Amino acid sequence: MSPRLGARPPGRALLPTRLALLPVVLALLAGLLAGCSDEDHGLSSGDRPAEQRAQVQRLLDERARAVQDGDLRTFLRSLDRTDTGLVRRQRRYFHNLQQLPLEQFRYRVSDRSWSGLLADPAWGPQVTLPQVRVTMQLSGYDAMPVTRVTGFAFGRRDGRLLILSDRTRSGGFFPGVQPAPWEITRIRVRNSGAVLGVYDPRSYADSAEVNRTVAQGVRQVRSVLPFRWSGRVVVYEFVDKRVLDSFDNVPGGNITHLGAMTFPVYSRPGASRAASSRFVLMPGSVAAGEPFLGRITRHELTHVALAQRDDGVPTWFAEGVAEYVGAREITPSQRRIATVAVSRARGRVGGMPASGGFNGKDQDWNYALAWMACDWIAAHRGESRLWDLMNALHDGGRGTPDDQQDPVLRRVIGLDSDQLARRAARRILDIYG
Repeated sequence: MSPRLGARPPGRALLPTRLALLPVVLALLAGLLAGCSDEDHGLSSGDRPAEQRAQVQRLLDERARAVQDGDLRTFLRSLDRTDTGLVRRQRRYFHNLQQLPLEQFRYRVSDRSWSGLLADPAWGPQVTLPQVRVTMQLSGYDAMPVTRVTGFAFGRRDGRLLILSDRTRSGGFFPGVQPAPWEITRIRVRNSGAVLGVYDPRSYADSAEVNRTVAQGVRQVRSVLPFRWSGRVVVYEFVDKRVLDSFDNVPGGNITHLGAMTFPVYSRPGASRAASSRFVLMPGSVAAGEPFLGRITRHELTHVALAQRDDGVPTWFAEGVAEYVGAREITPSQRRIATVAVSRARGRVGGMPASGGFNGKDQDWNYALAWMACDWIAAHRGESRLWDLMNALHDGGRGTPDDQQDPVLRRVIGLDSDQLARRAARRILDIYG
């Protein structure tokens, strides 16, 4: 499942006949955790690798039990207490984890190690840097456990095995580790039963509004879907720049240019099966208020609900359906569209936007045309035909490349992509021109 984008709050826009939309752009994301424990296990330079791994594993098992038992004292005893930064981060991390509905939490030591170049000489000569897999599952929100790689430095202090650091010698996370927000900053959680909202202290003031908006959006999206969806969703809102900068593969390279971002959480690195989909809502989208906030929320929730059902379909259709569902609950007179859409619709329209570069310099026009194409299909062929087309283009997971979409479009809606694009452009002019 690909990342999905979400638009920024409105600036200049047209409403029907004179309104304006900000294209809703969606996209992706991910996250993770770290760990430690308690007993008097020594790590000697004479220990064989298998013995070292066993000692570290026992330490991490105790750390995981401390998380599950809510035992902060045991959790902290496994740390090198002379490193106040480490203790502060791990104390915060423990309190963050206690707020999450953890169904599973465990560690597994790998037989692979990080490069010794990542070690700080101040840790001493007898240090080991095994790669560690941490597994967690959010009860009611993840369909299966989620496993990721994390890193620690282990060594002896007064004969005891301890965690010396959760960072490399340069102070960063270990290579390839994509930290979860709860590893980076203090979080606050609002769990409404079906909506798990994760915030930082500055964004928590929005939590009641965001959770309420998401819950309402879930009900509205479920009423449109032709399949059953649990409606349980995890939403993030963060002001902390460190968290925002931690998201990888952000379309356009800057998450602050987006209004929201939907991302899959896979069961393990390289897996094709997602344990869940989550989305990030930017503070600017919350500040924009209604109807934009509800619209972008429904847009994102459509991607979350569809999960892998839209994998392999042309991007214009995946985004157009999300735009259609997002705008569906808004009074027609209040539905905004990008100002560029009217001028572009008056010119020559040469087909539906290509998937490659969809979120590039013409994204405002691409989103507008995709939305109006789906709006036209719903108005002239029936809303159910959108889902028929989704199934046909998804093709049982095989997908349909852009250059093979026309036969599918003609079979399902009786038009090819050029004909549909012209009708979508005409619809823009009829409503907004």
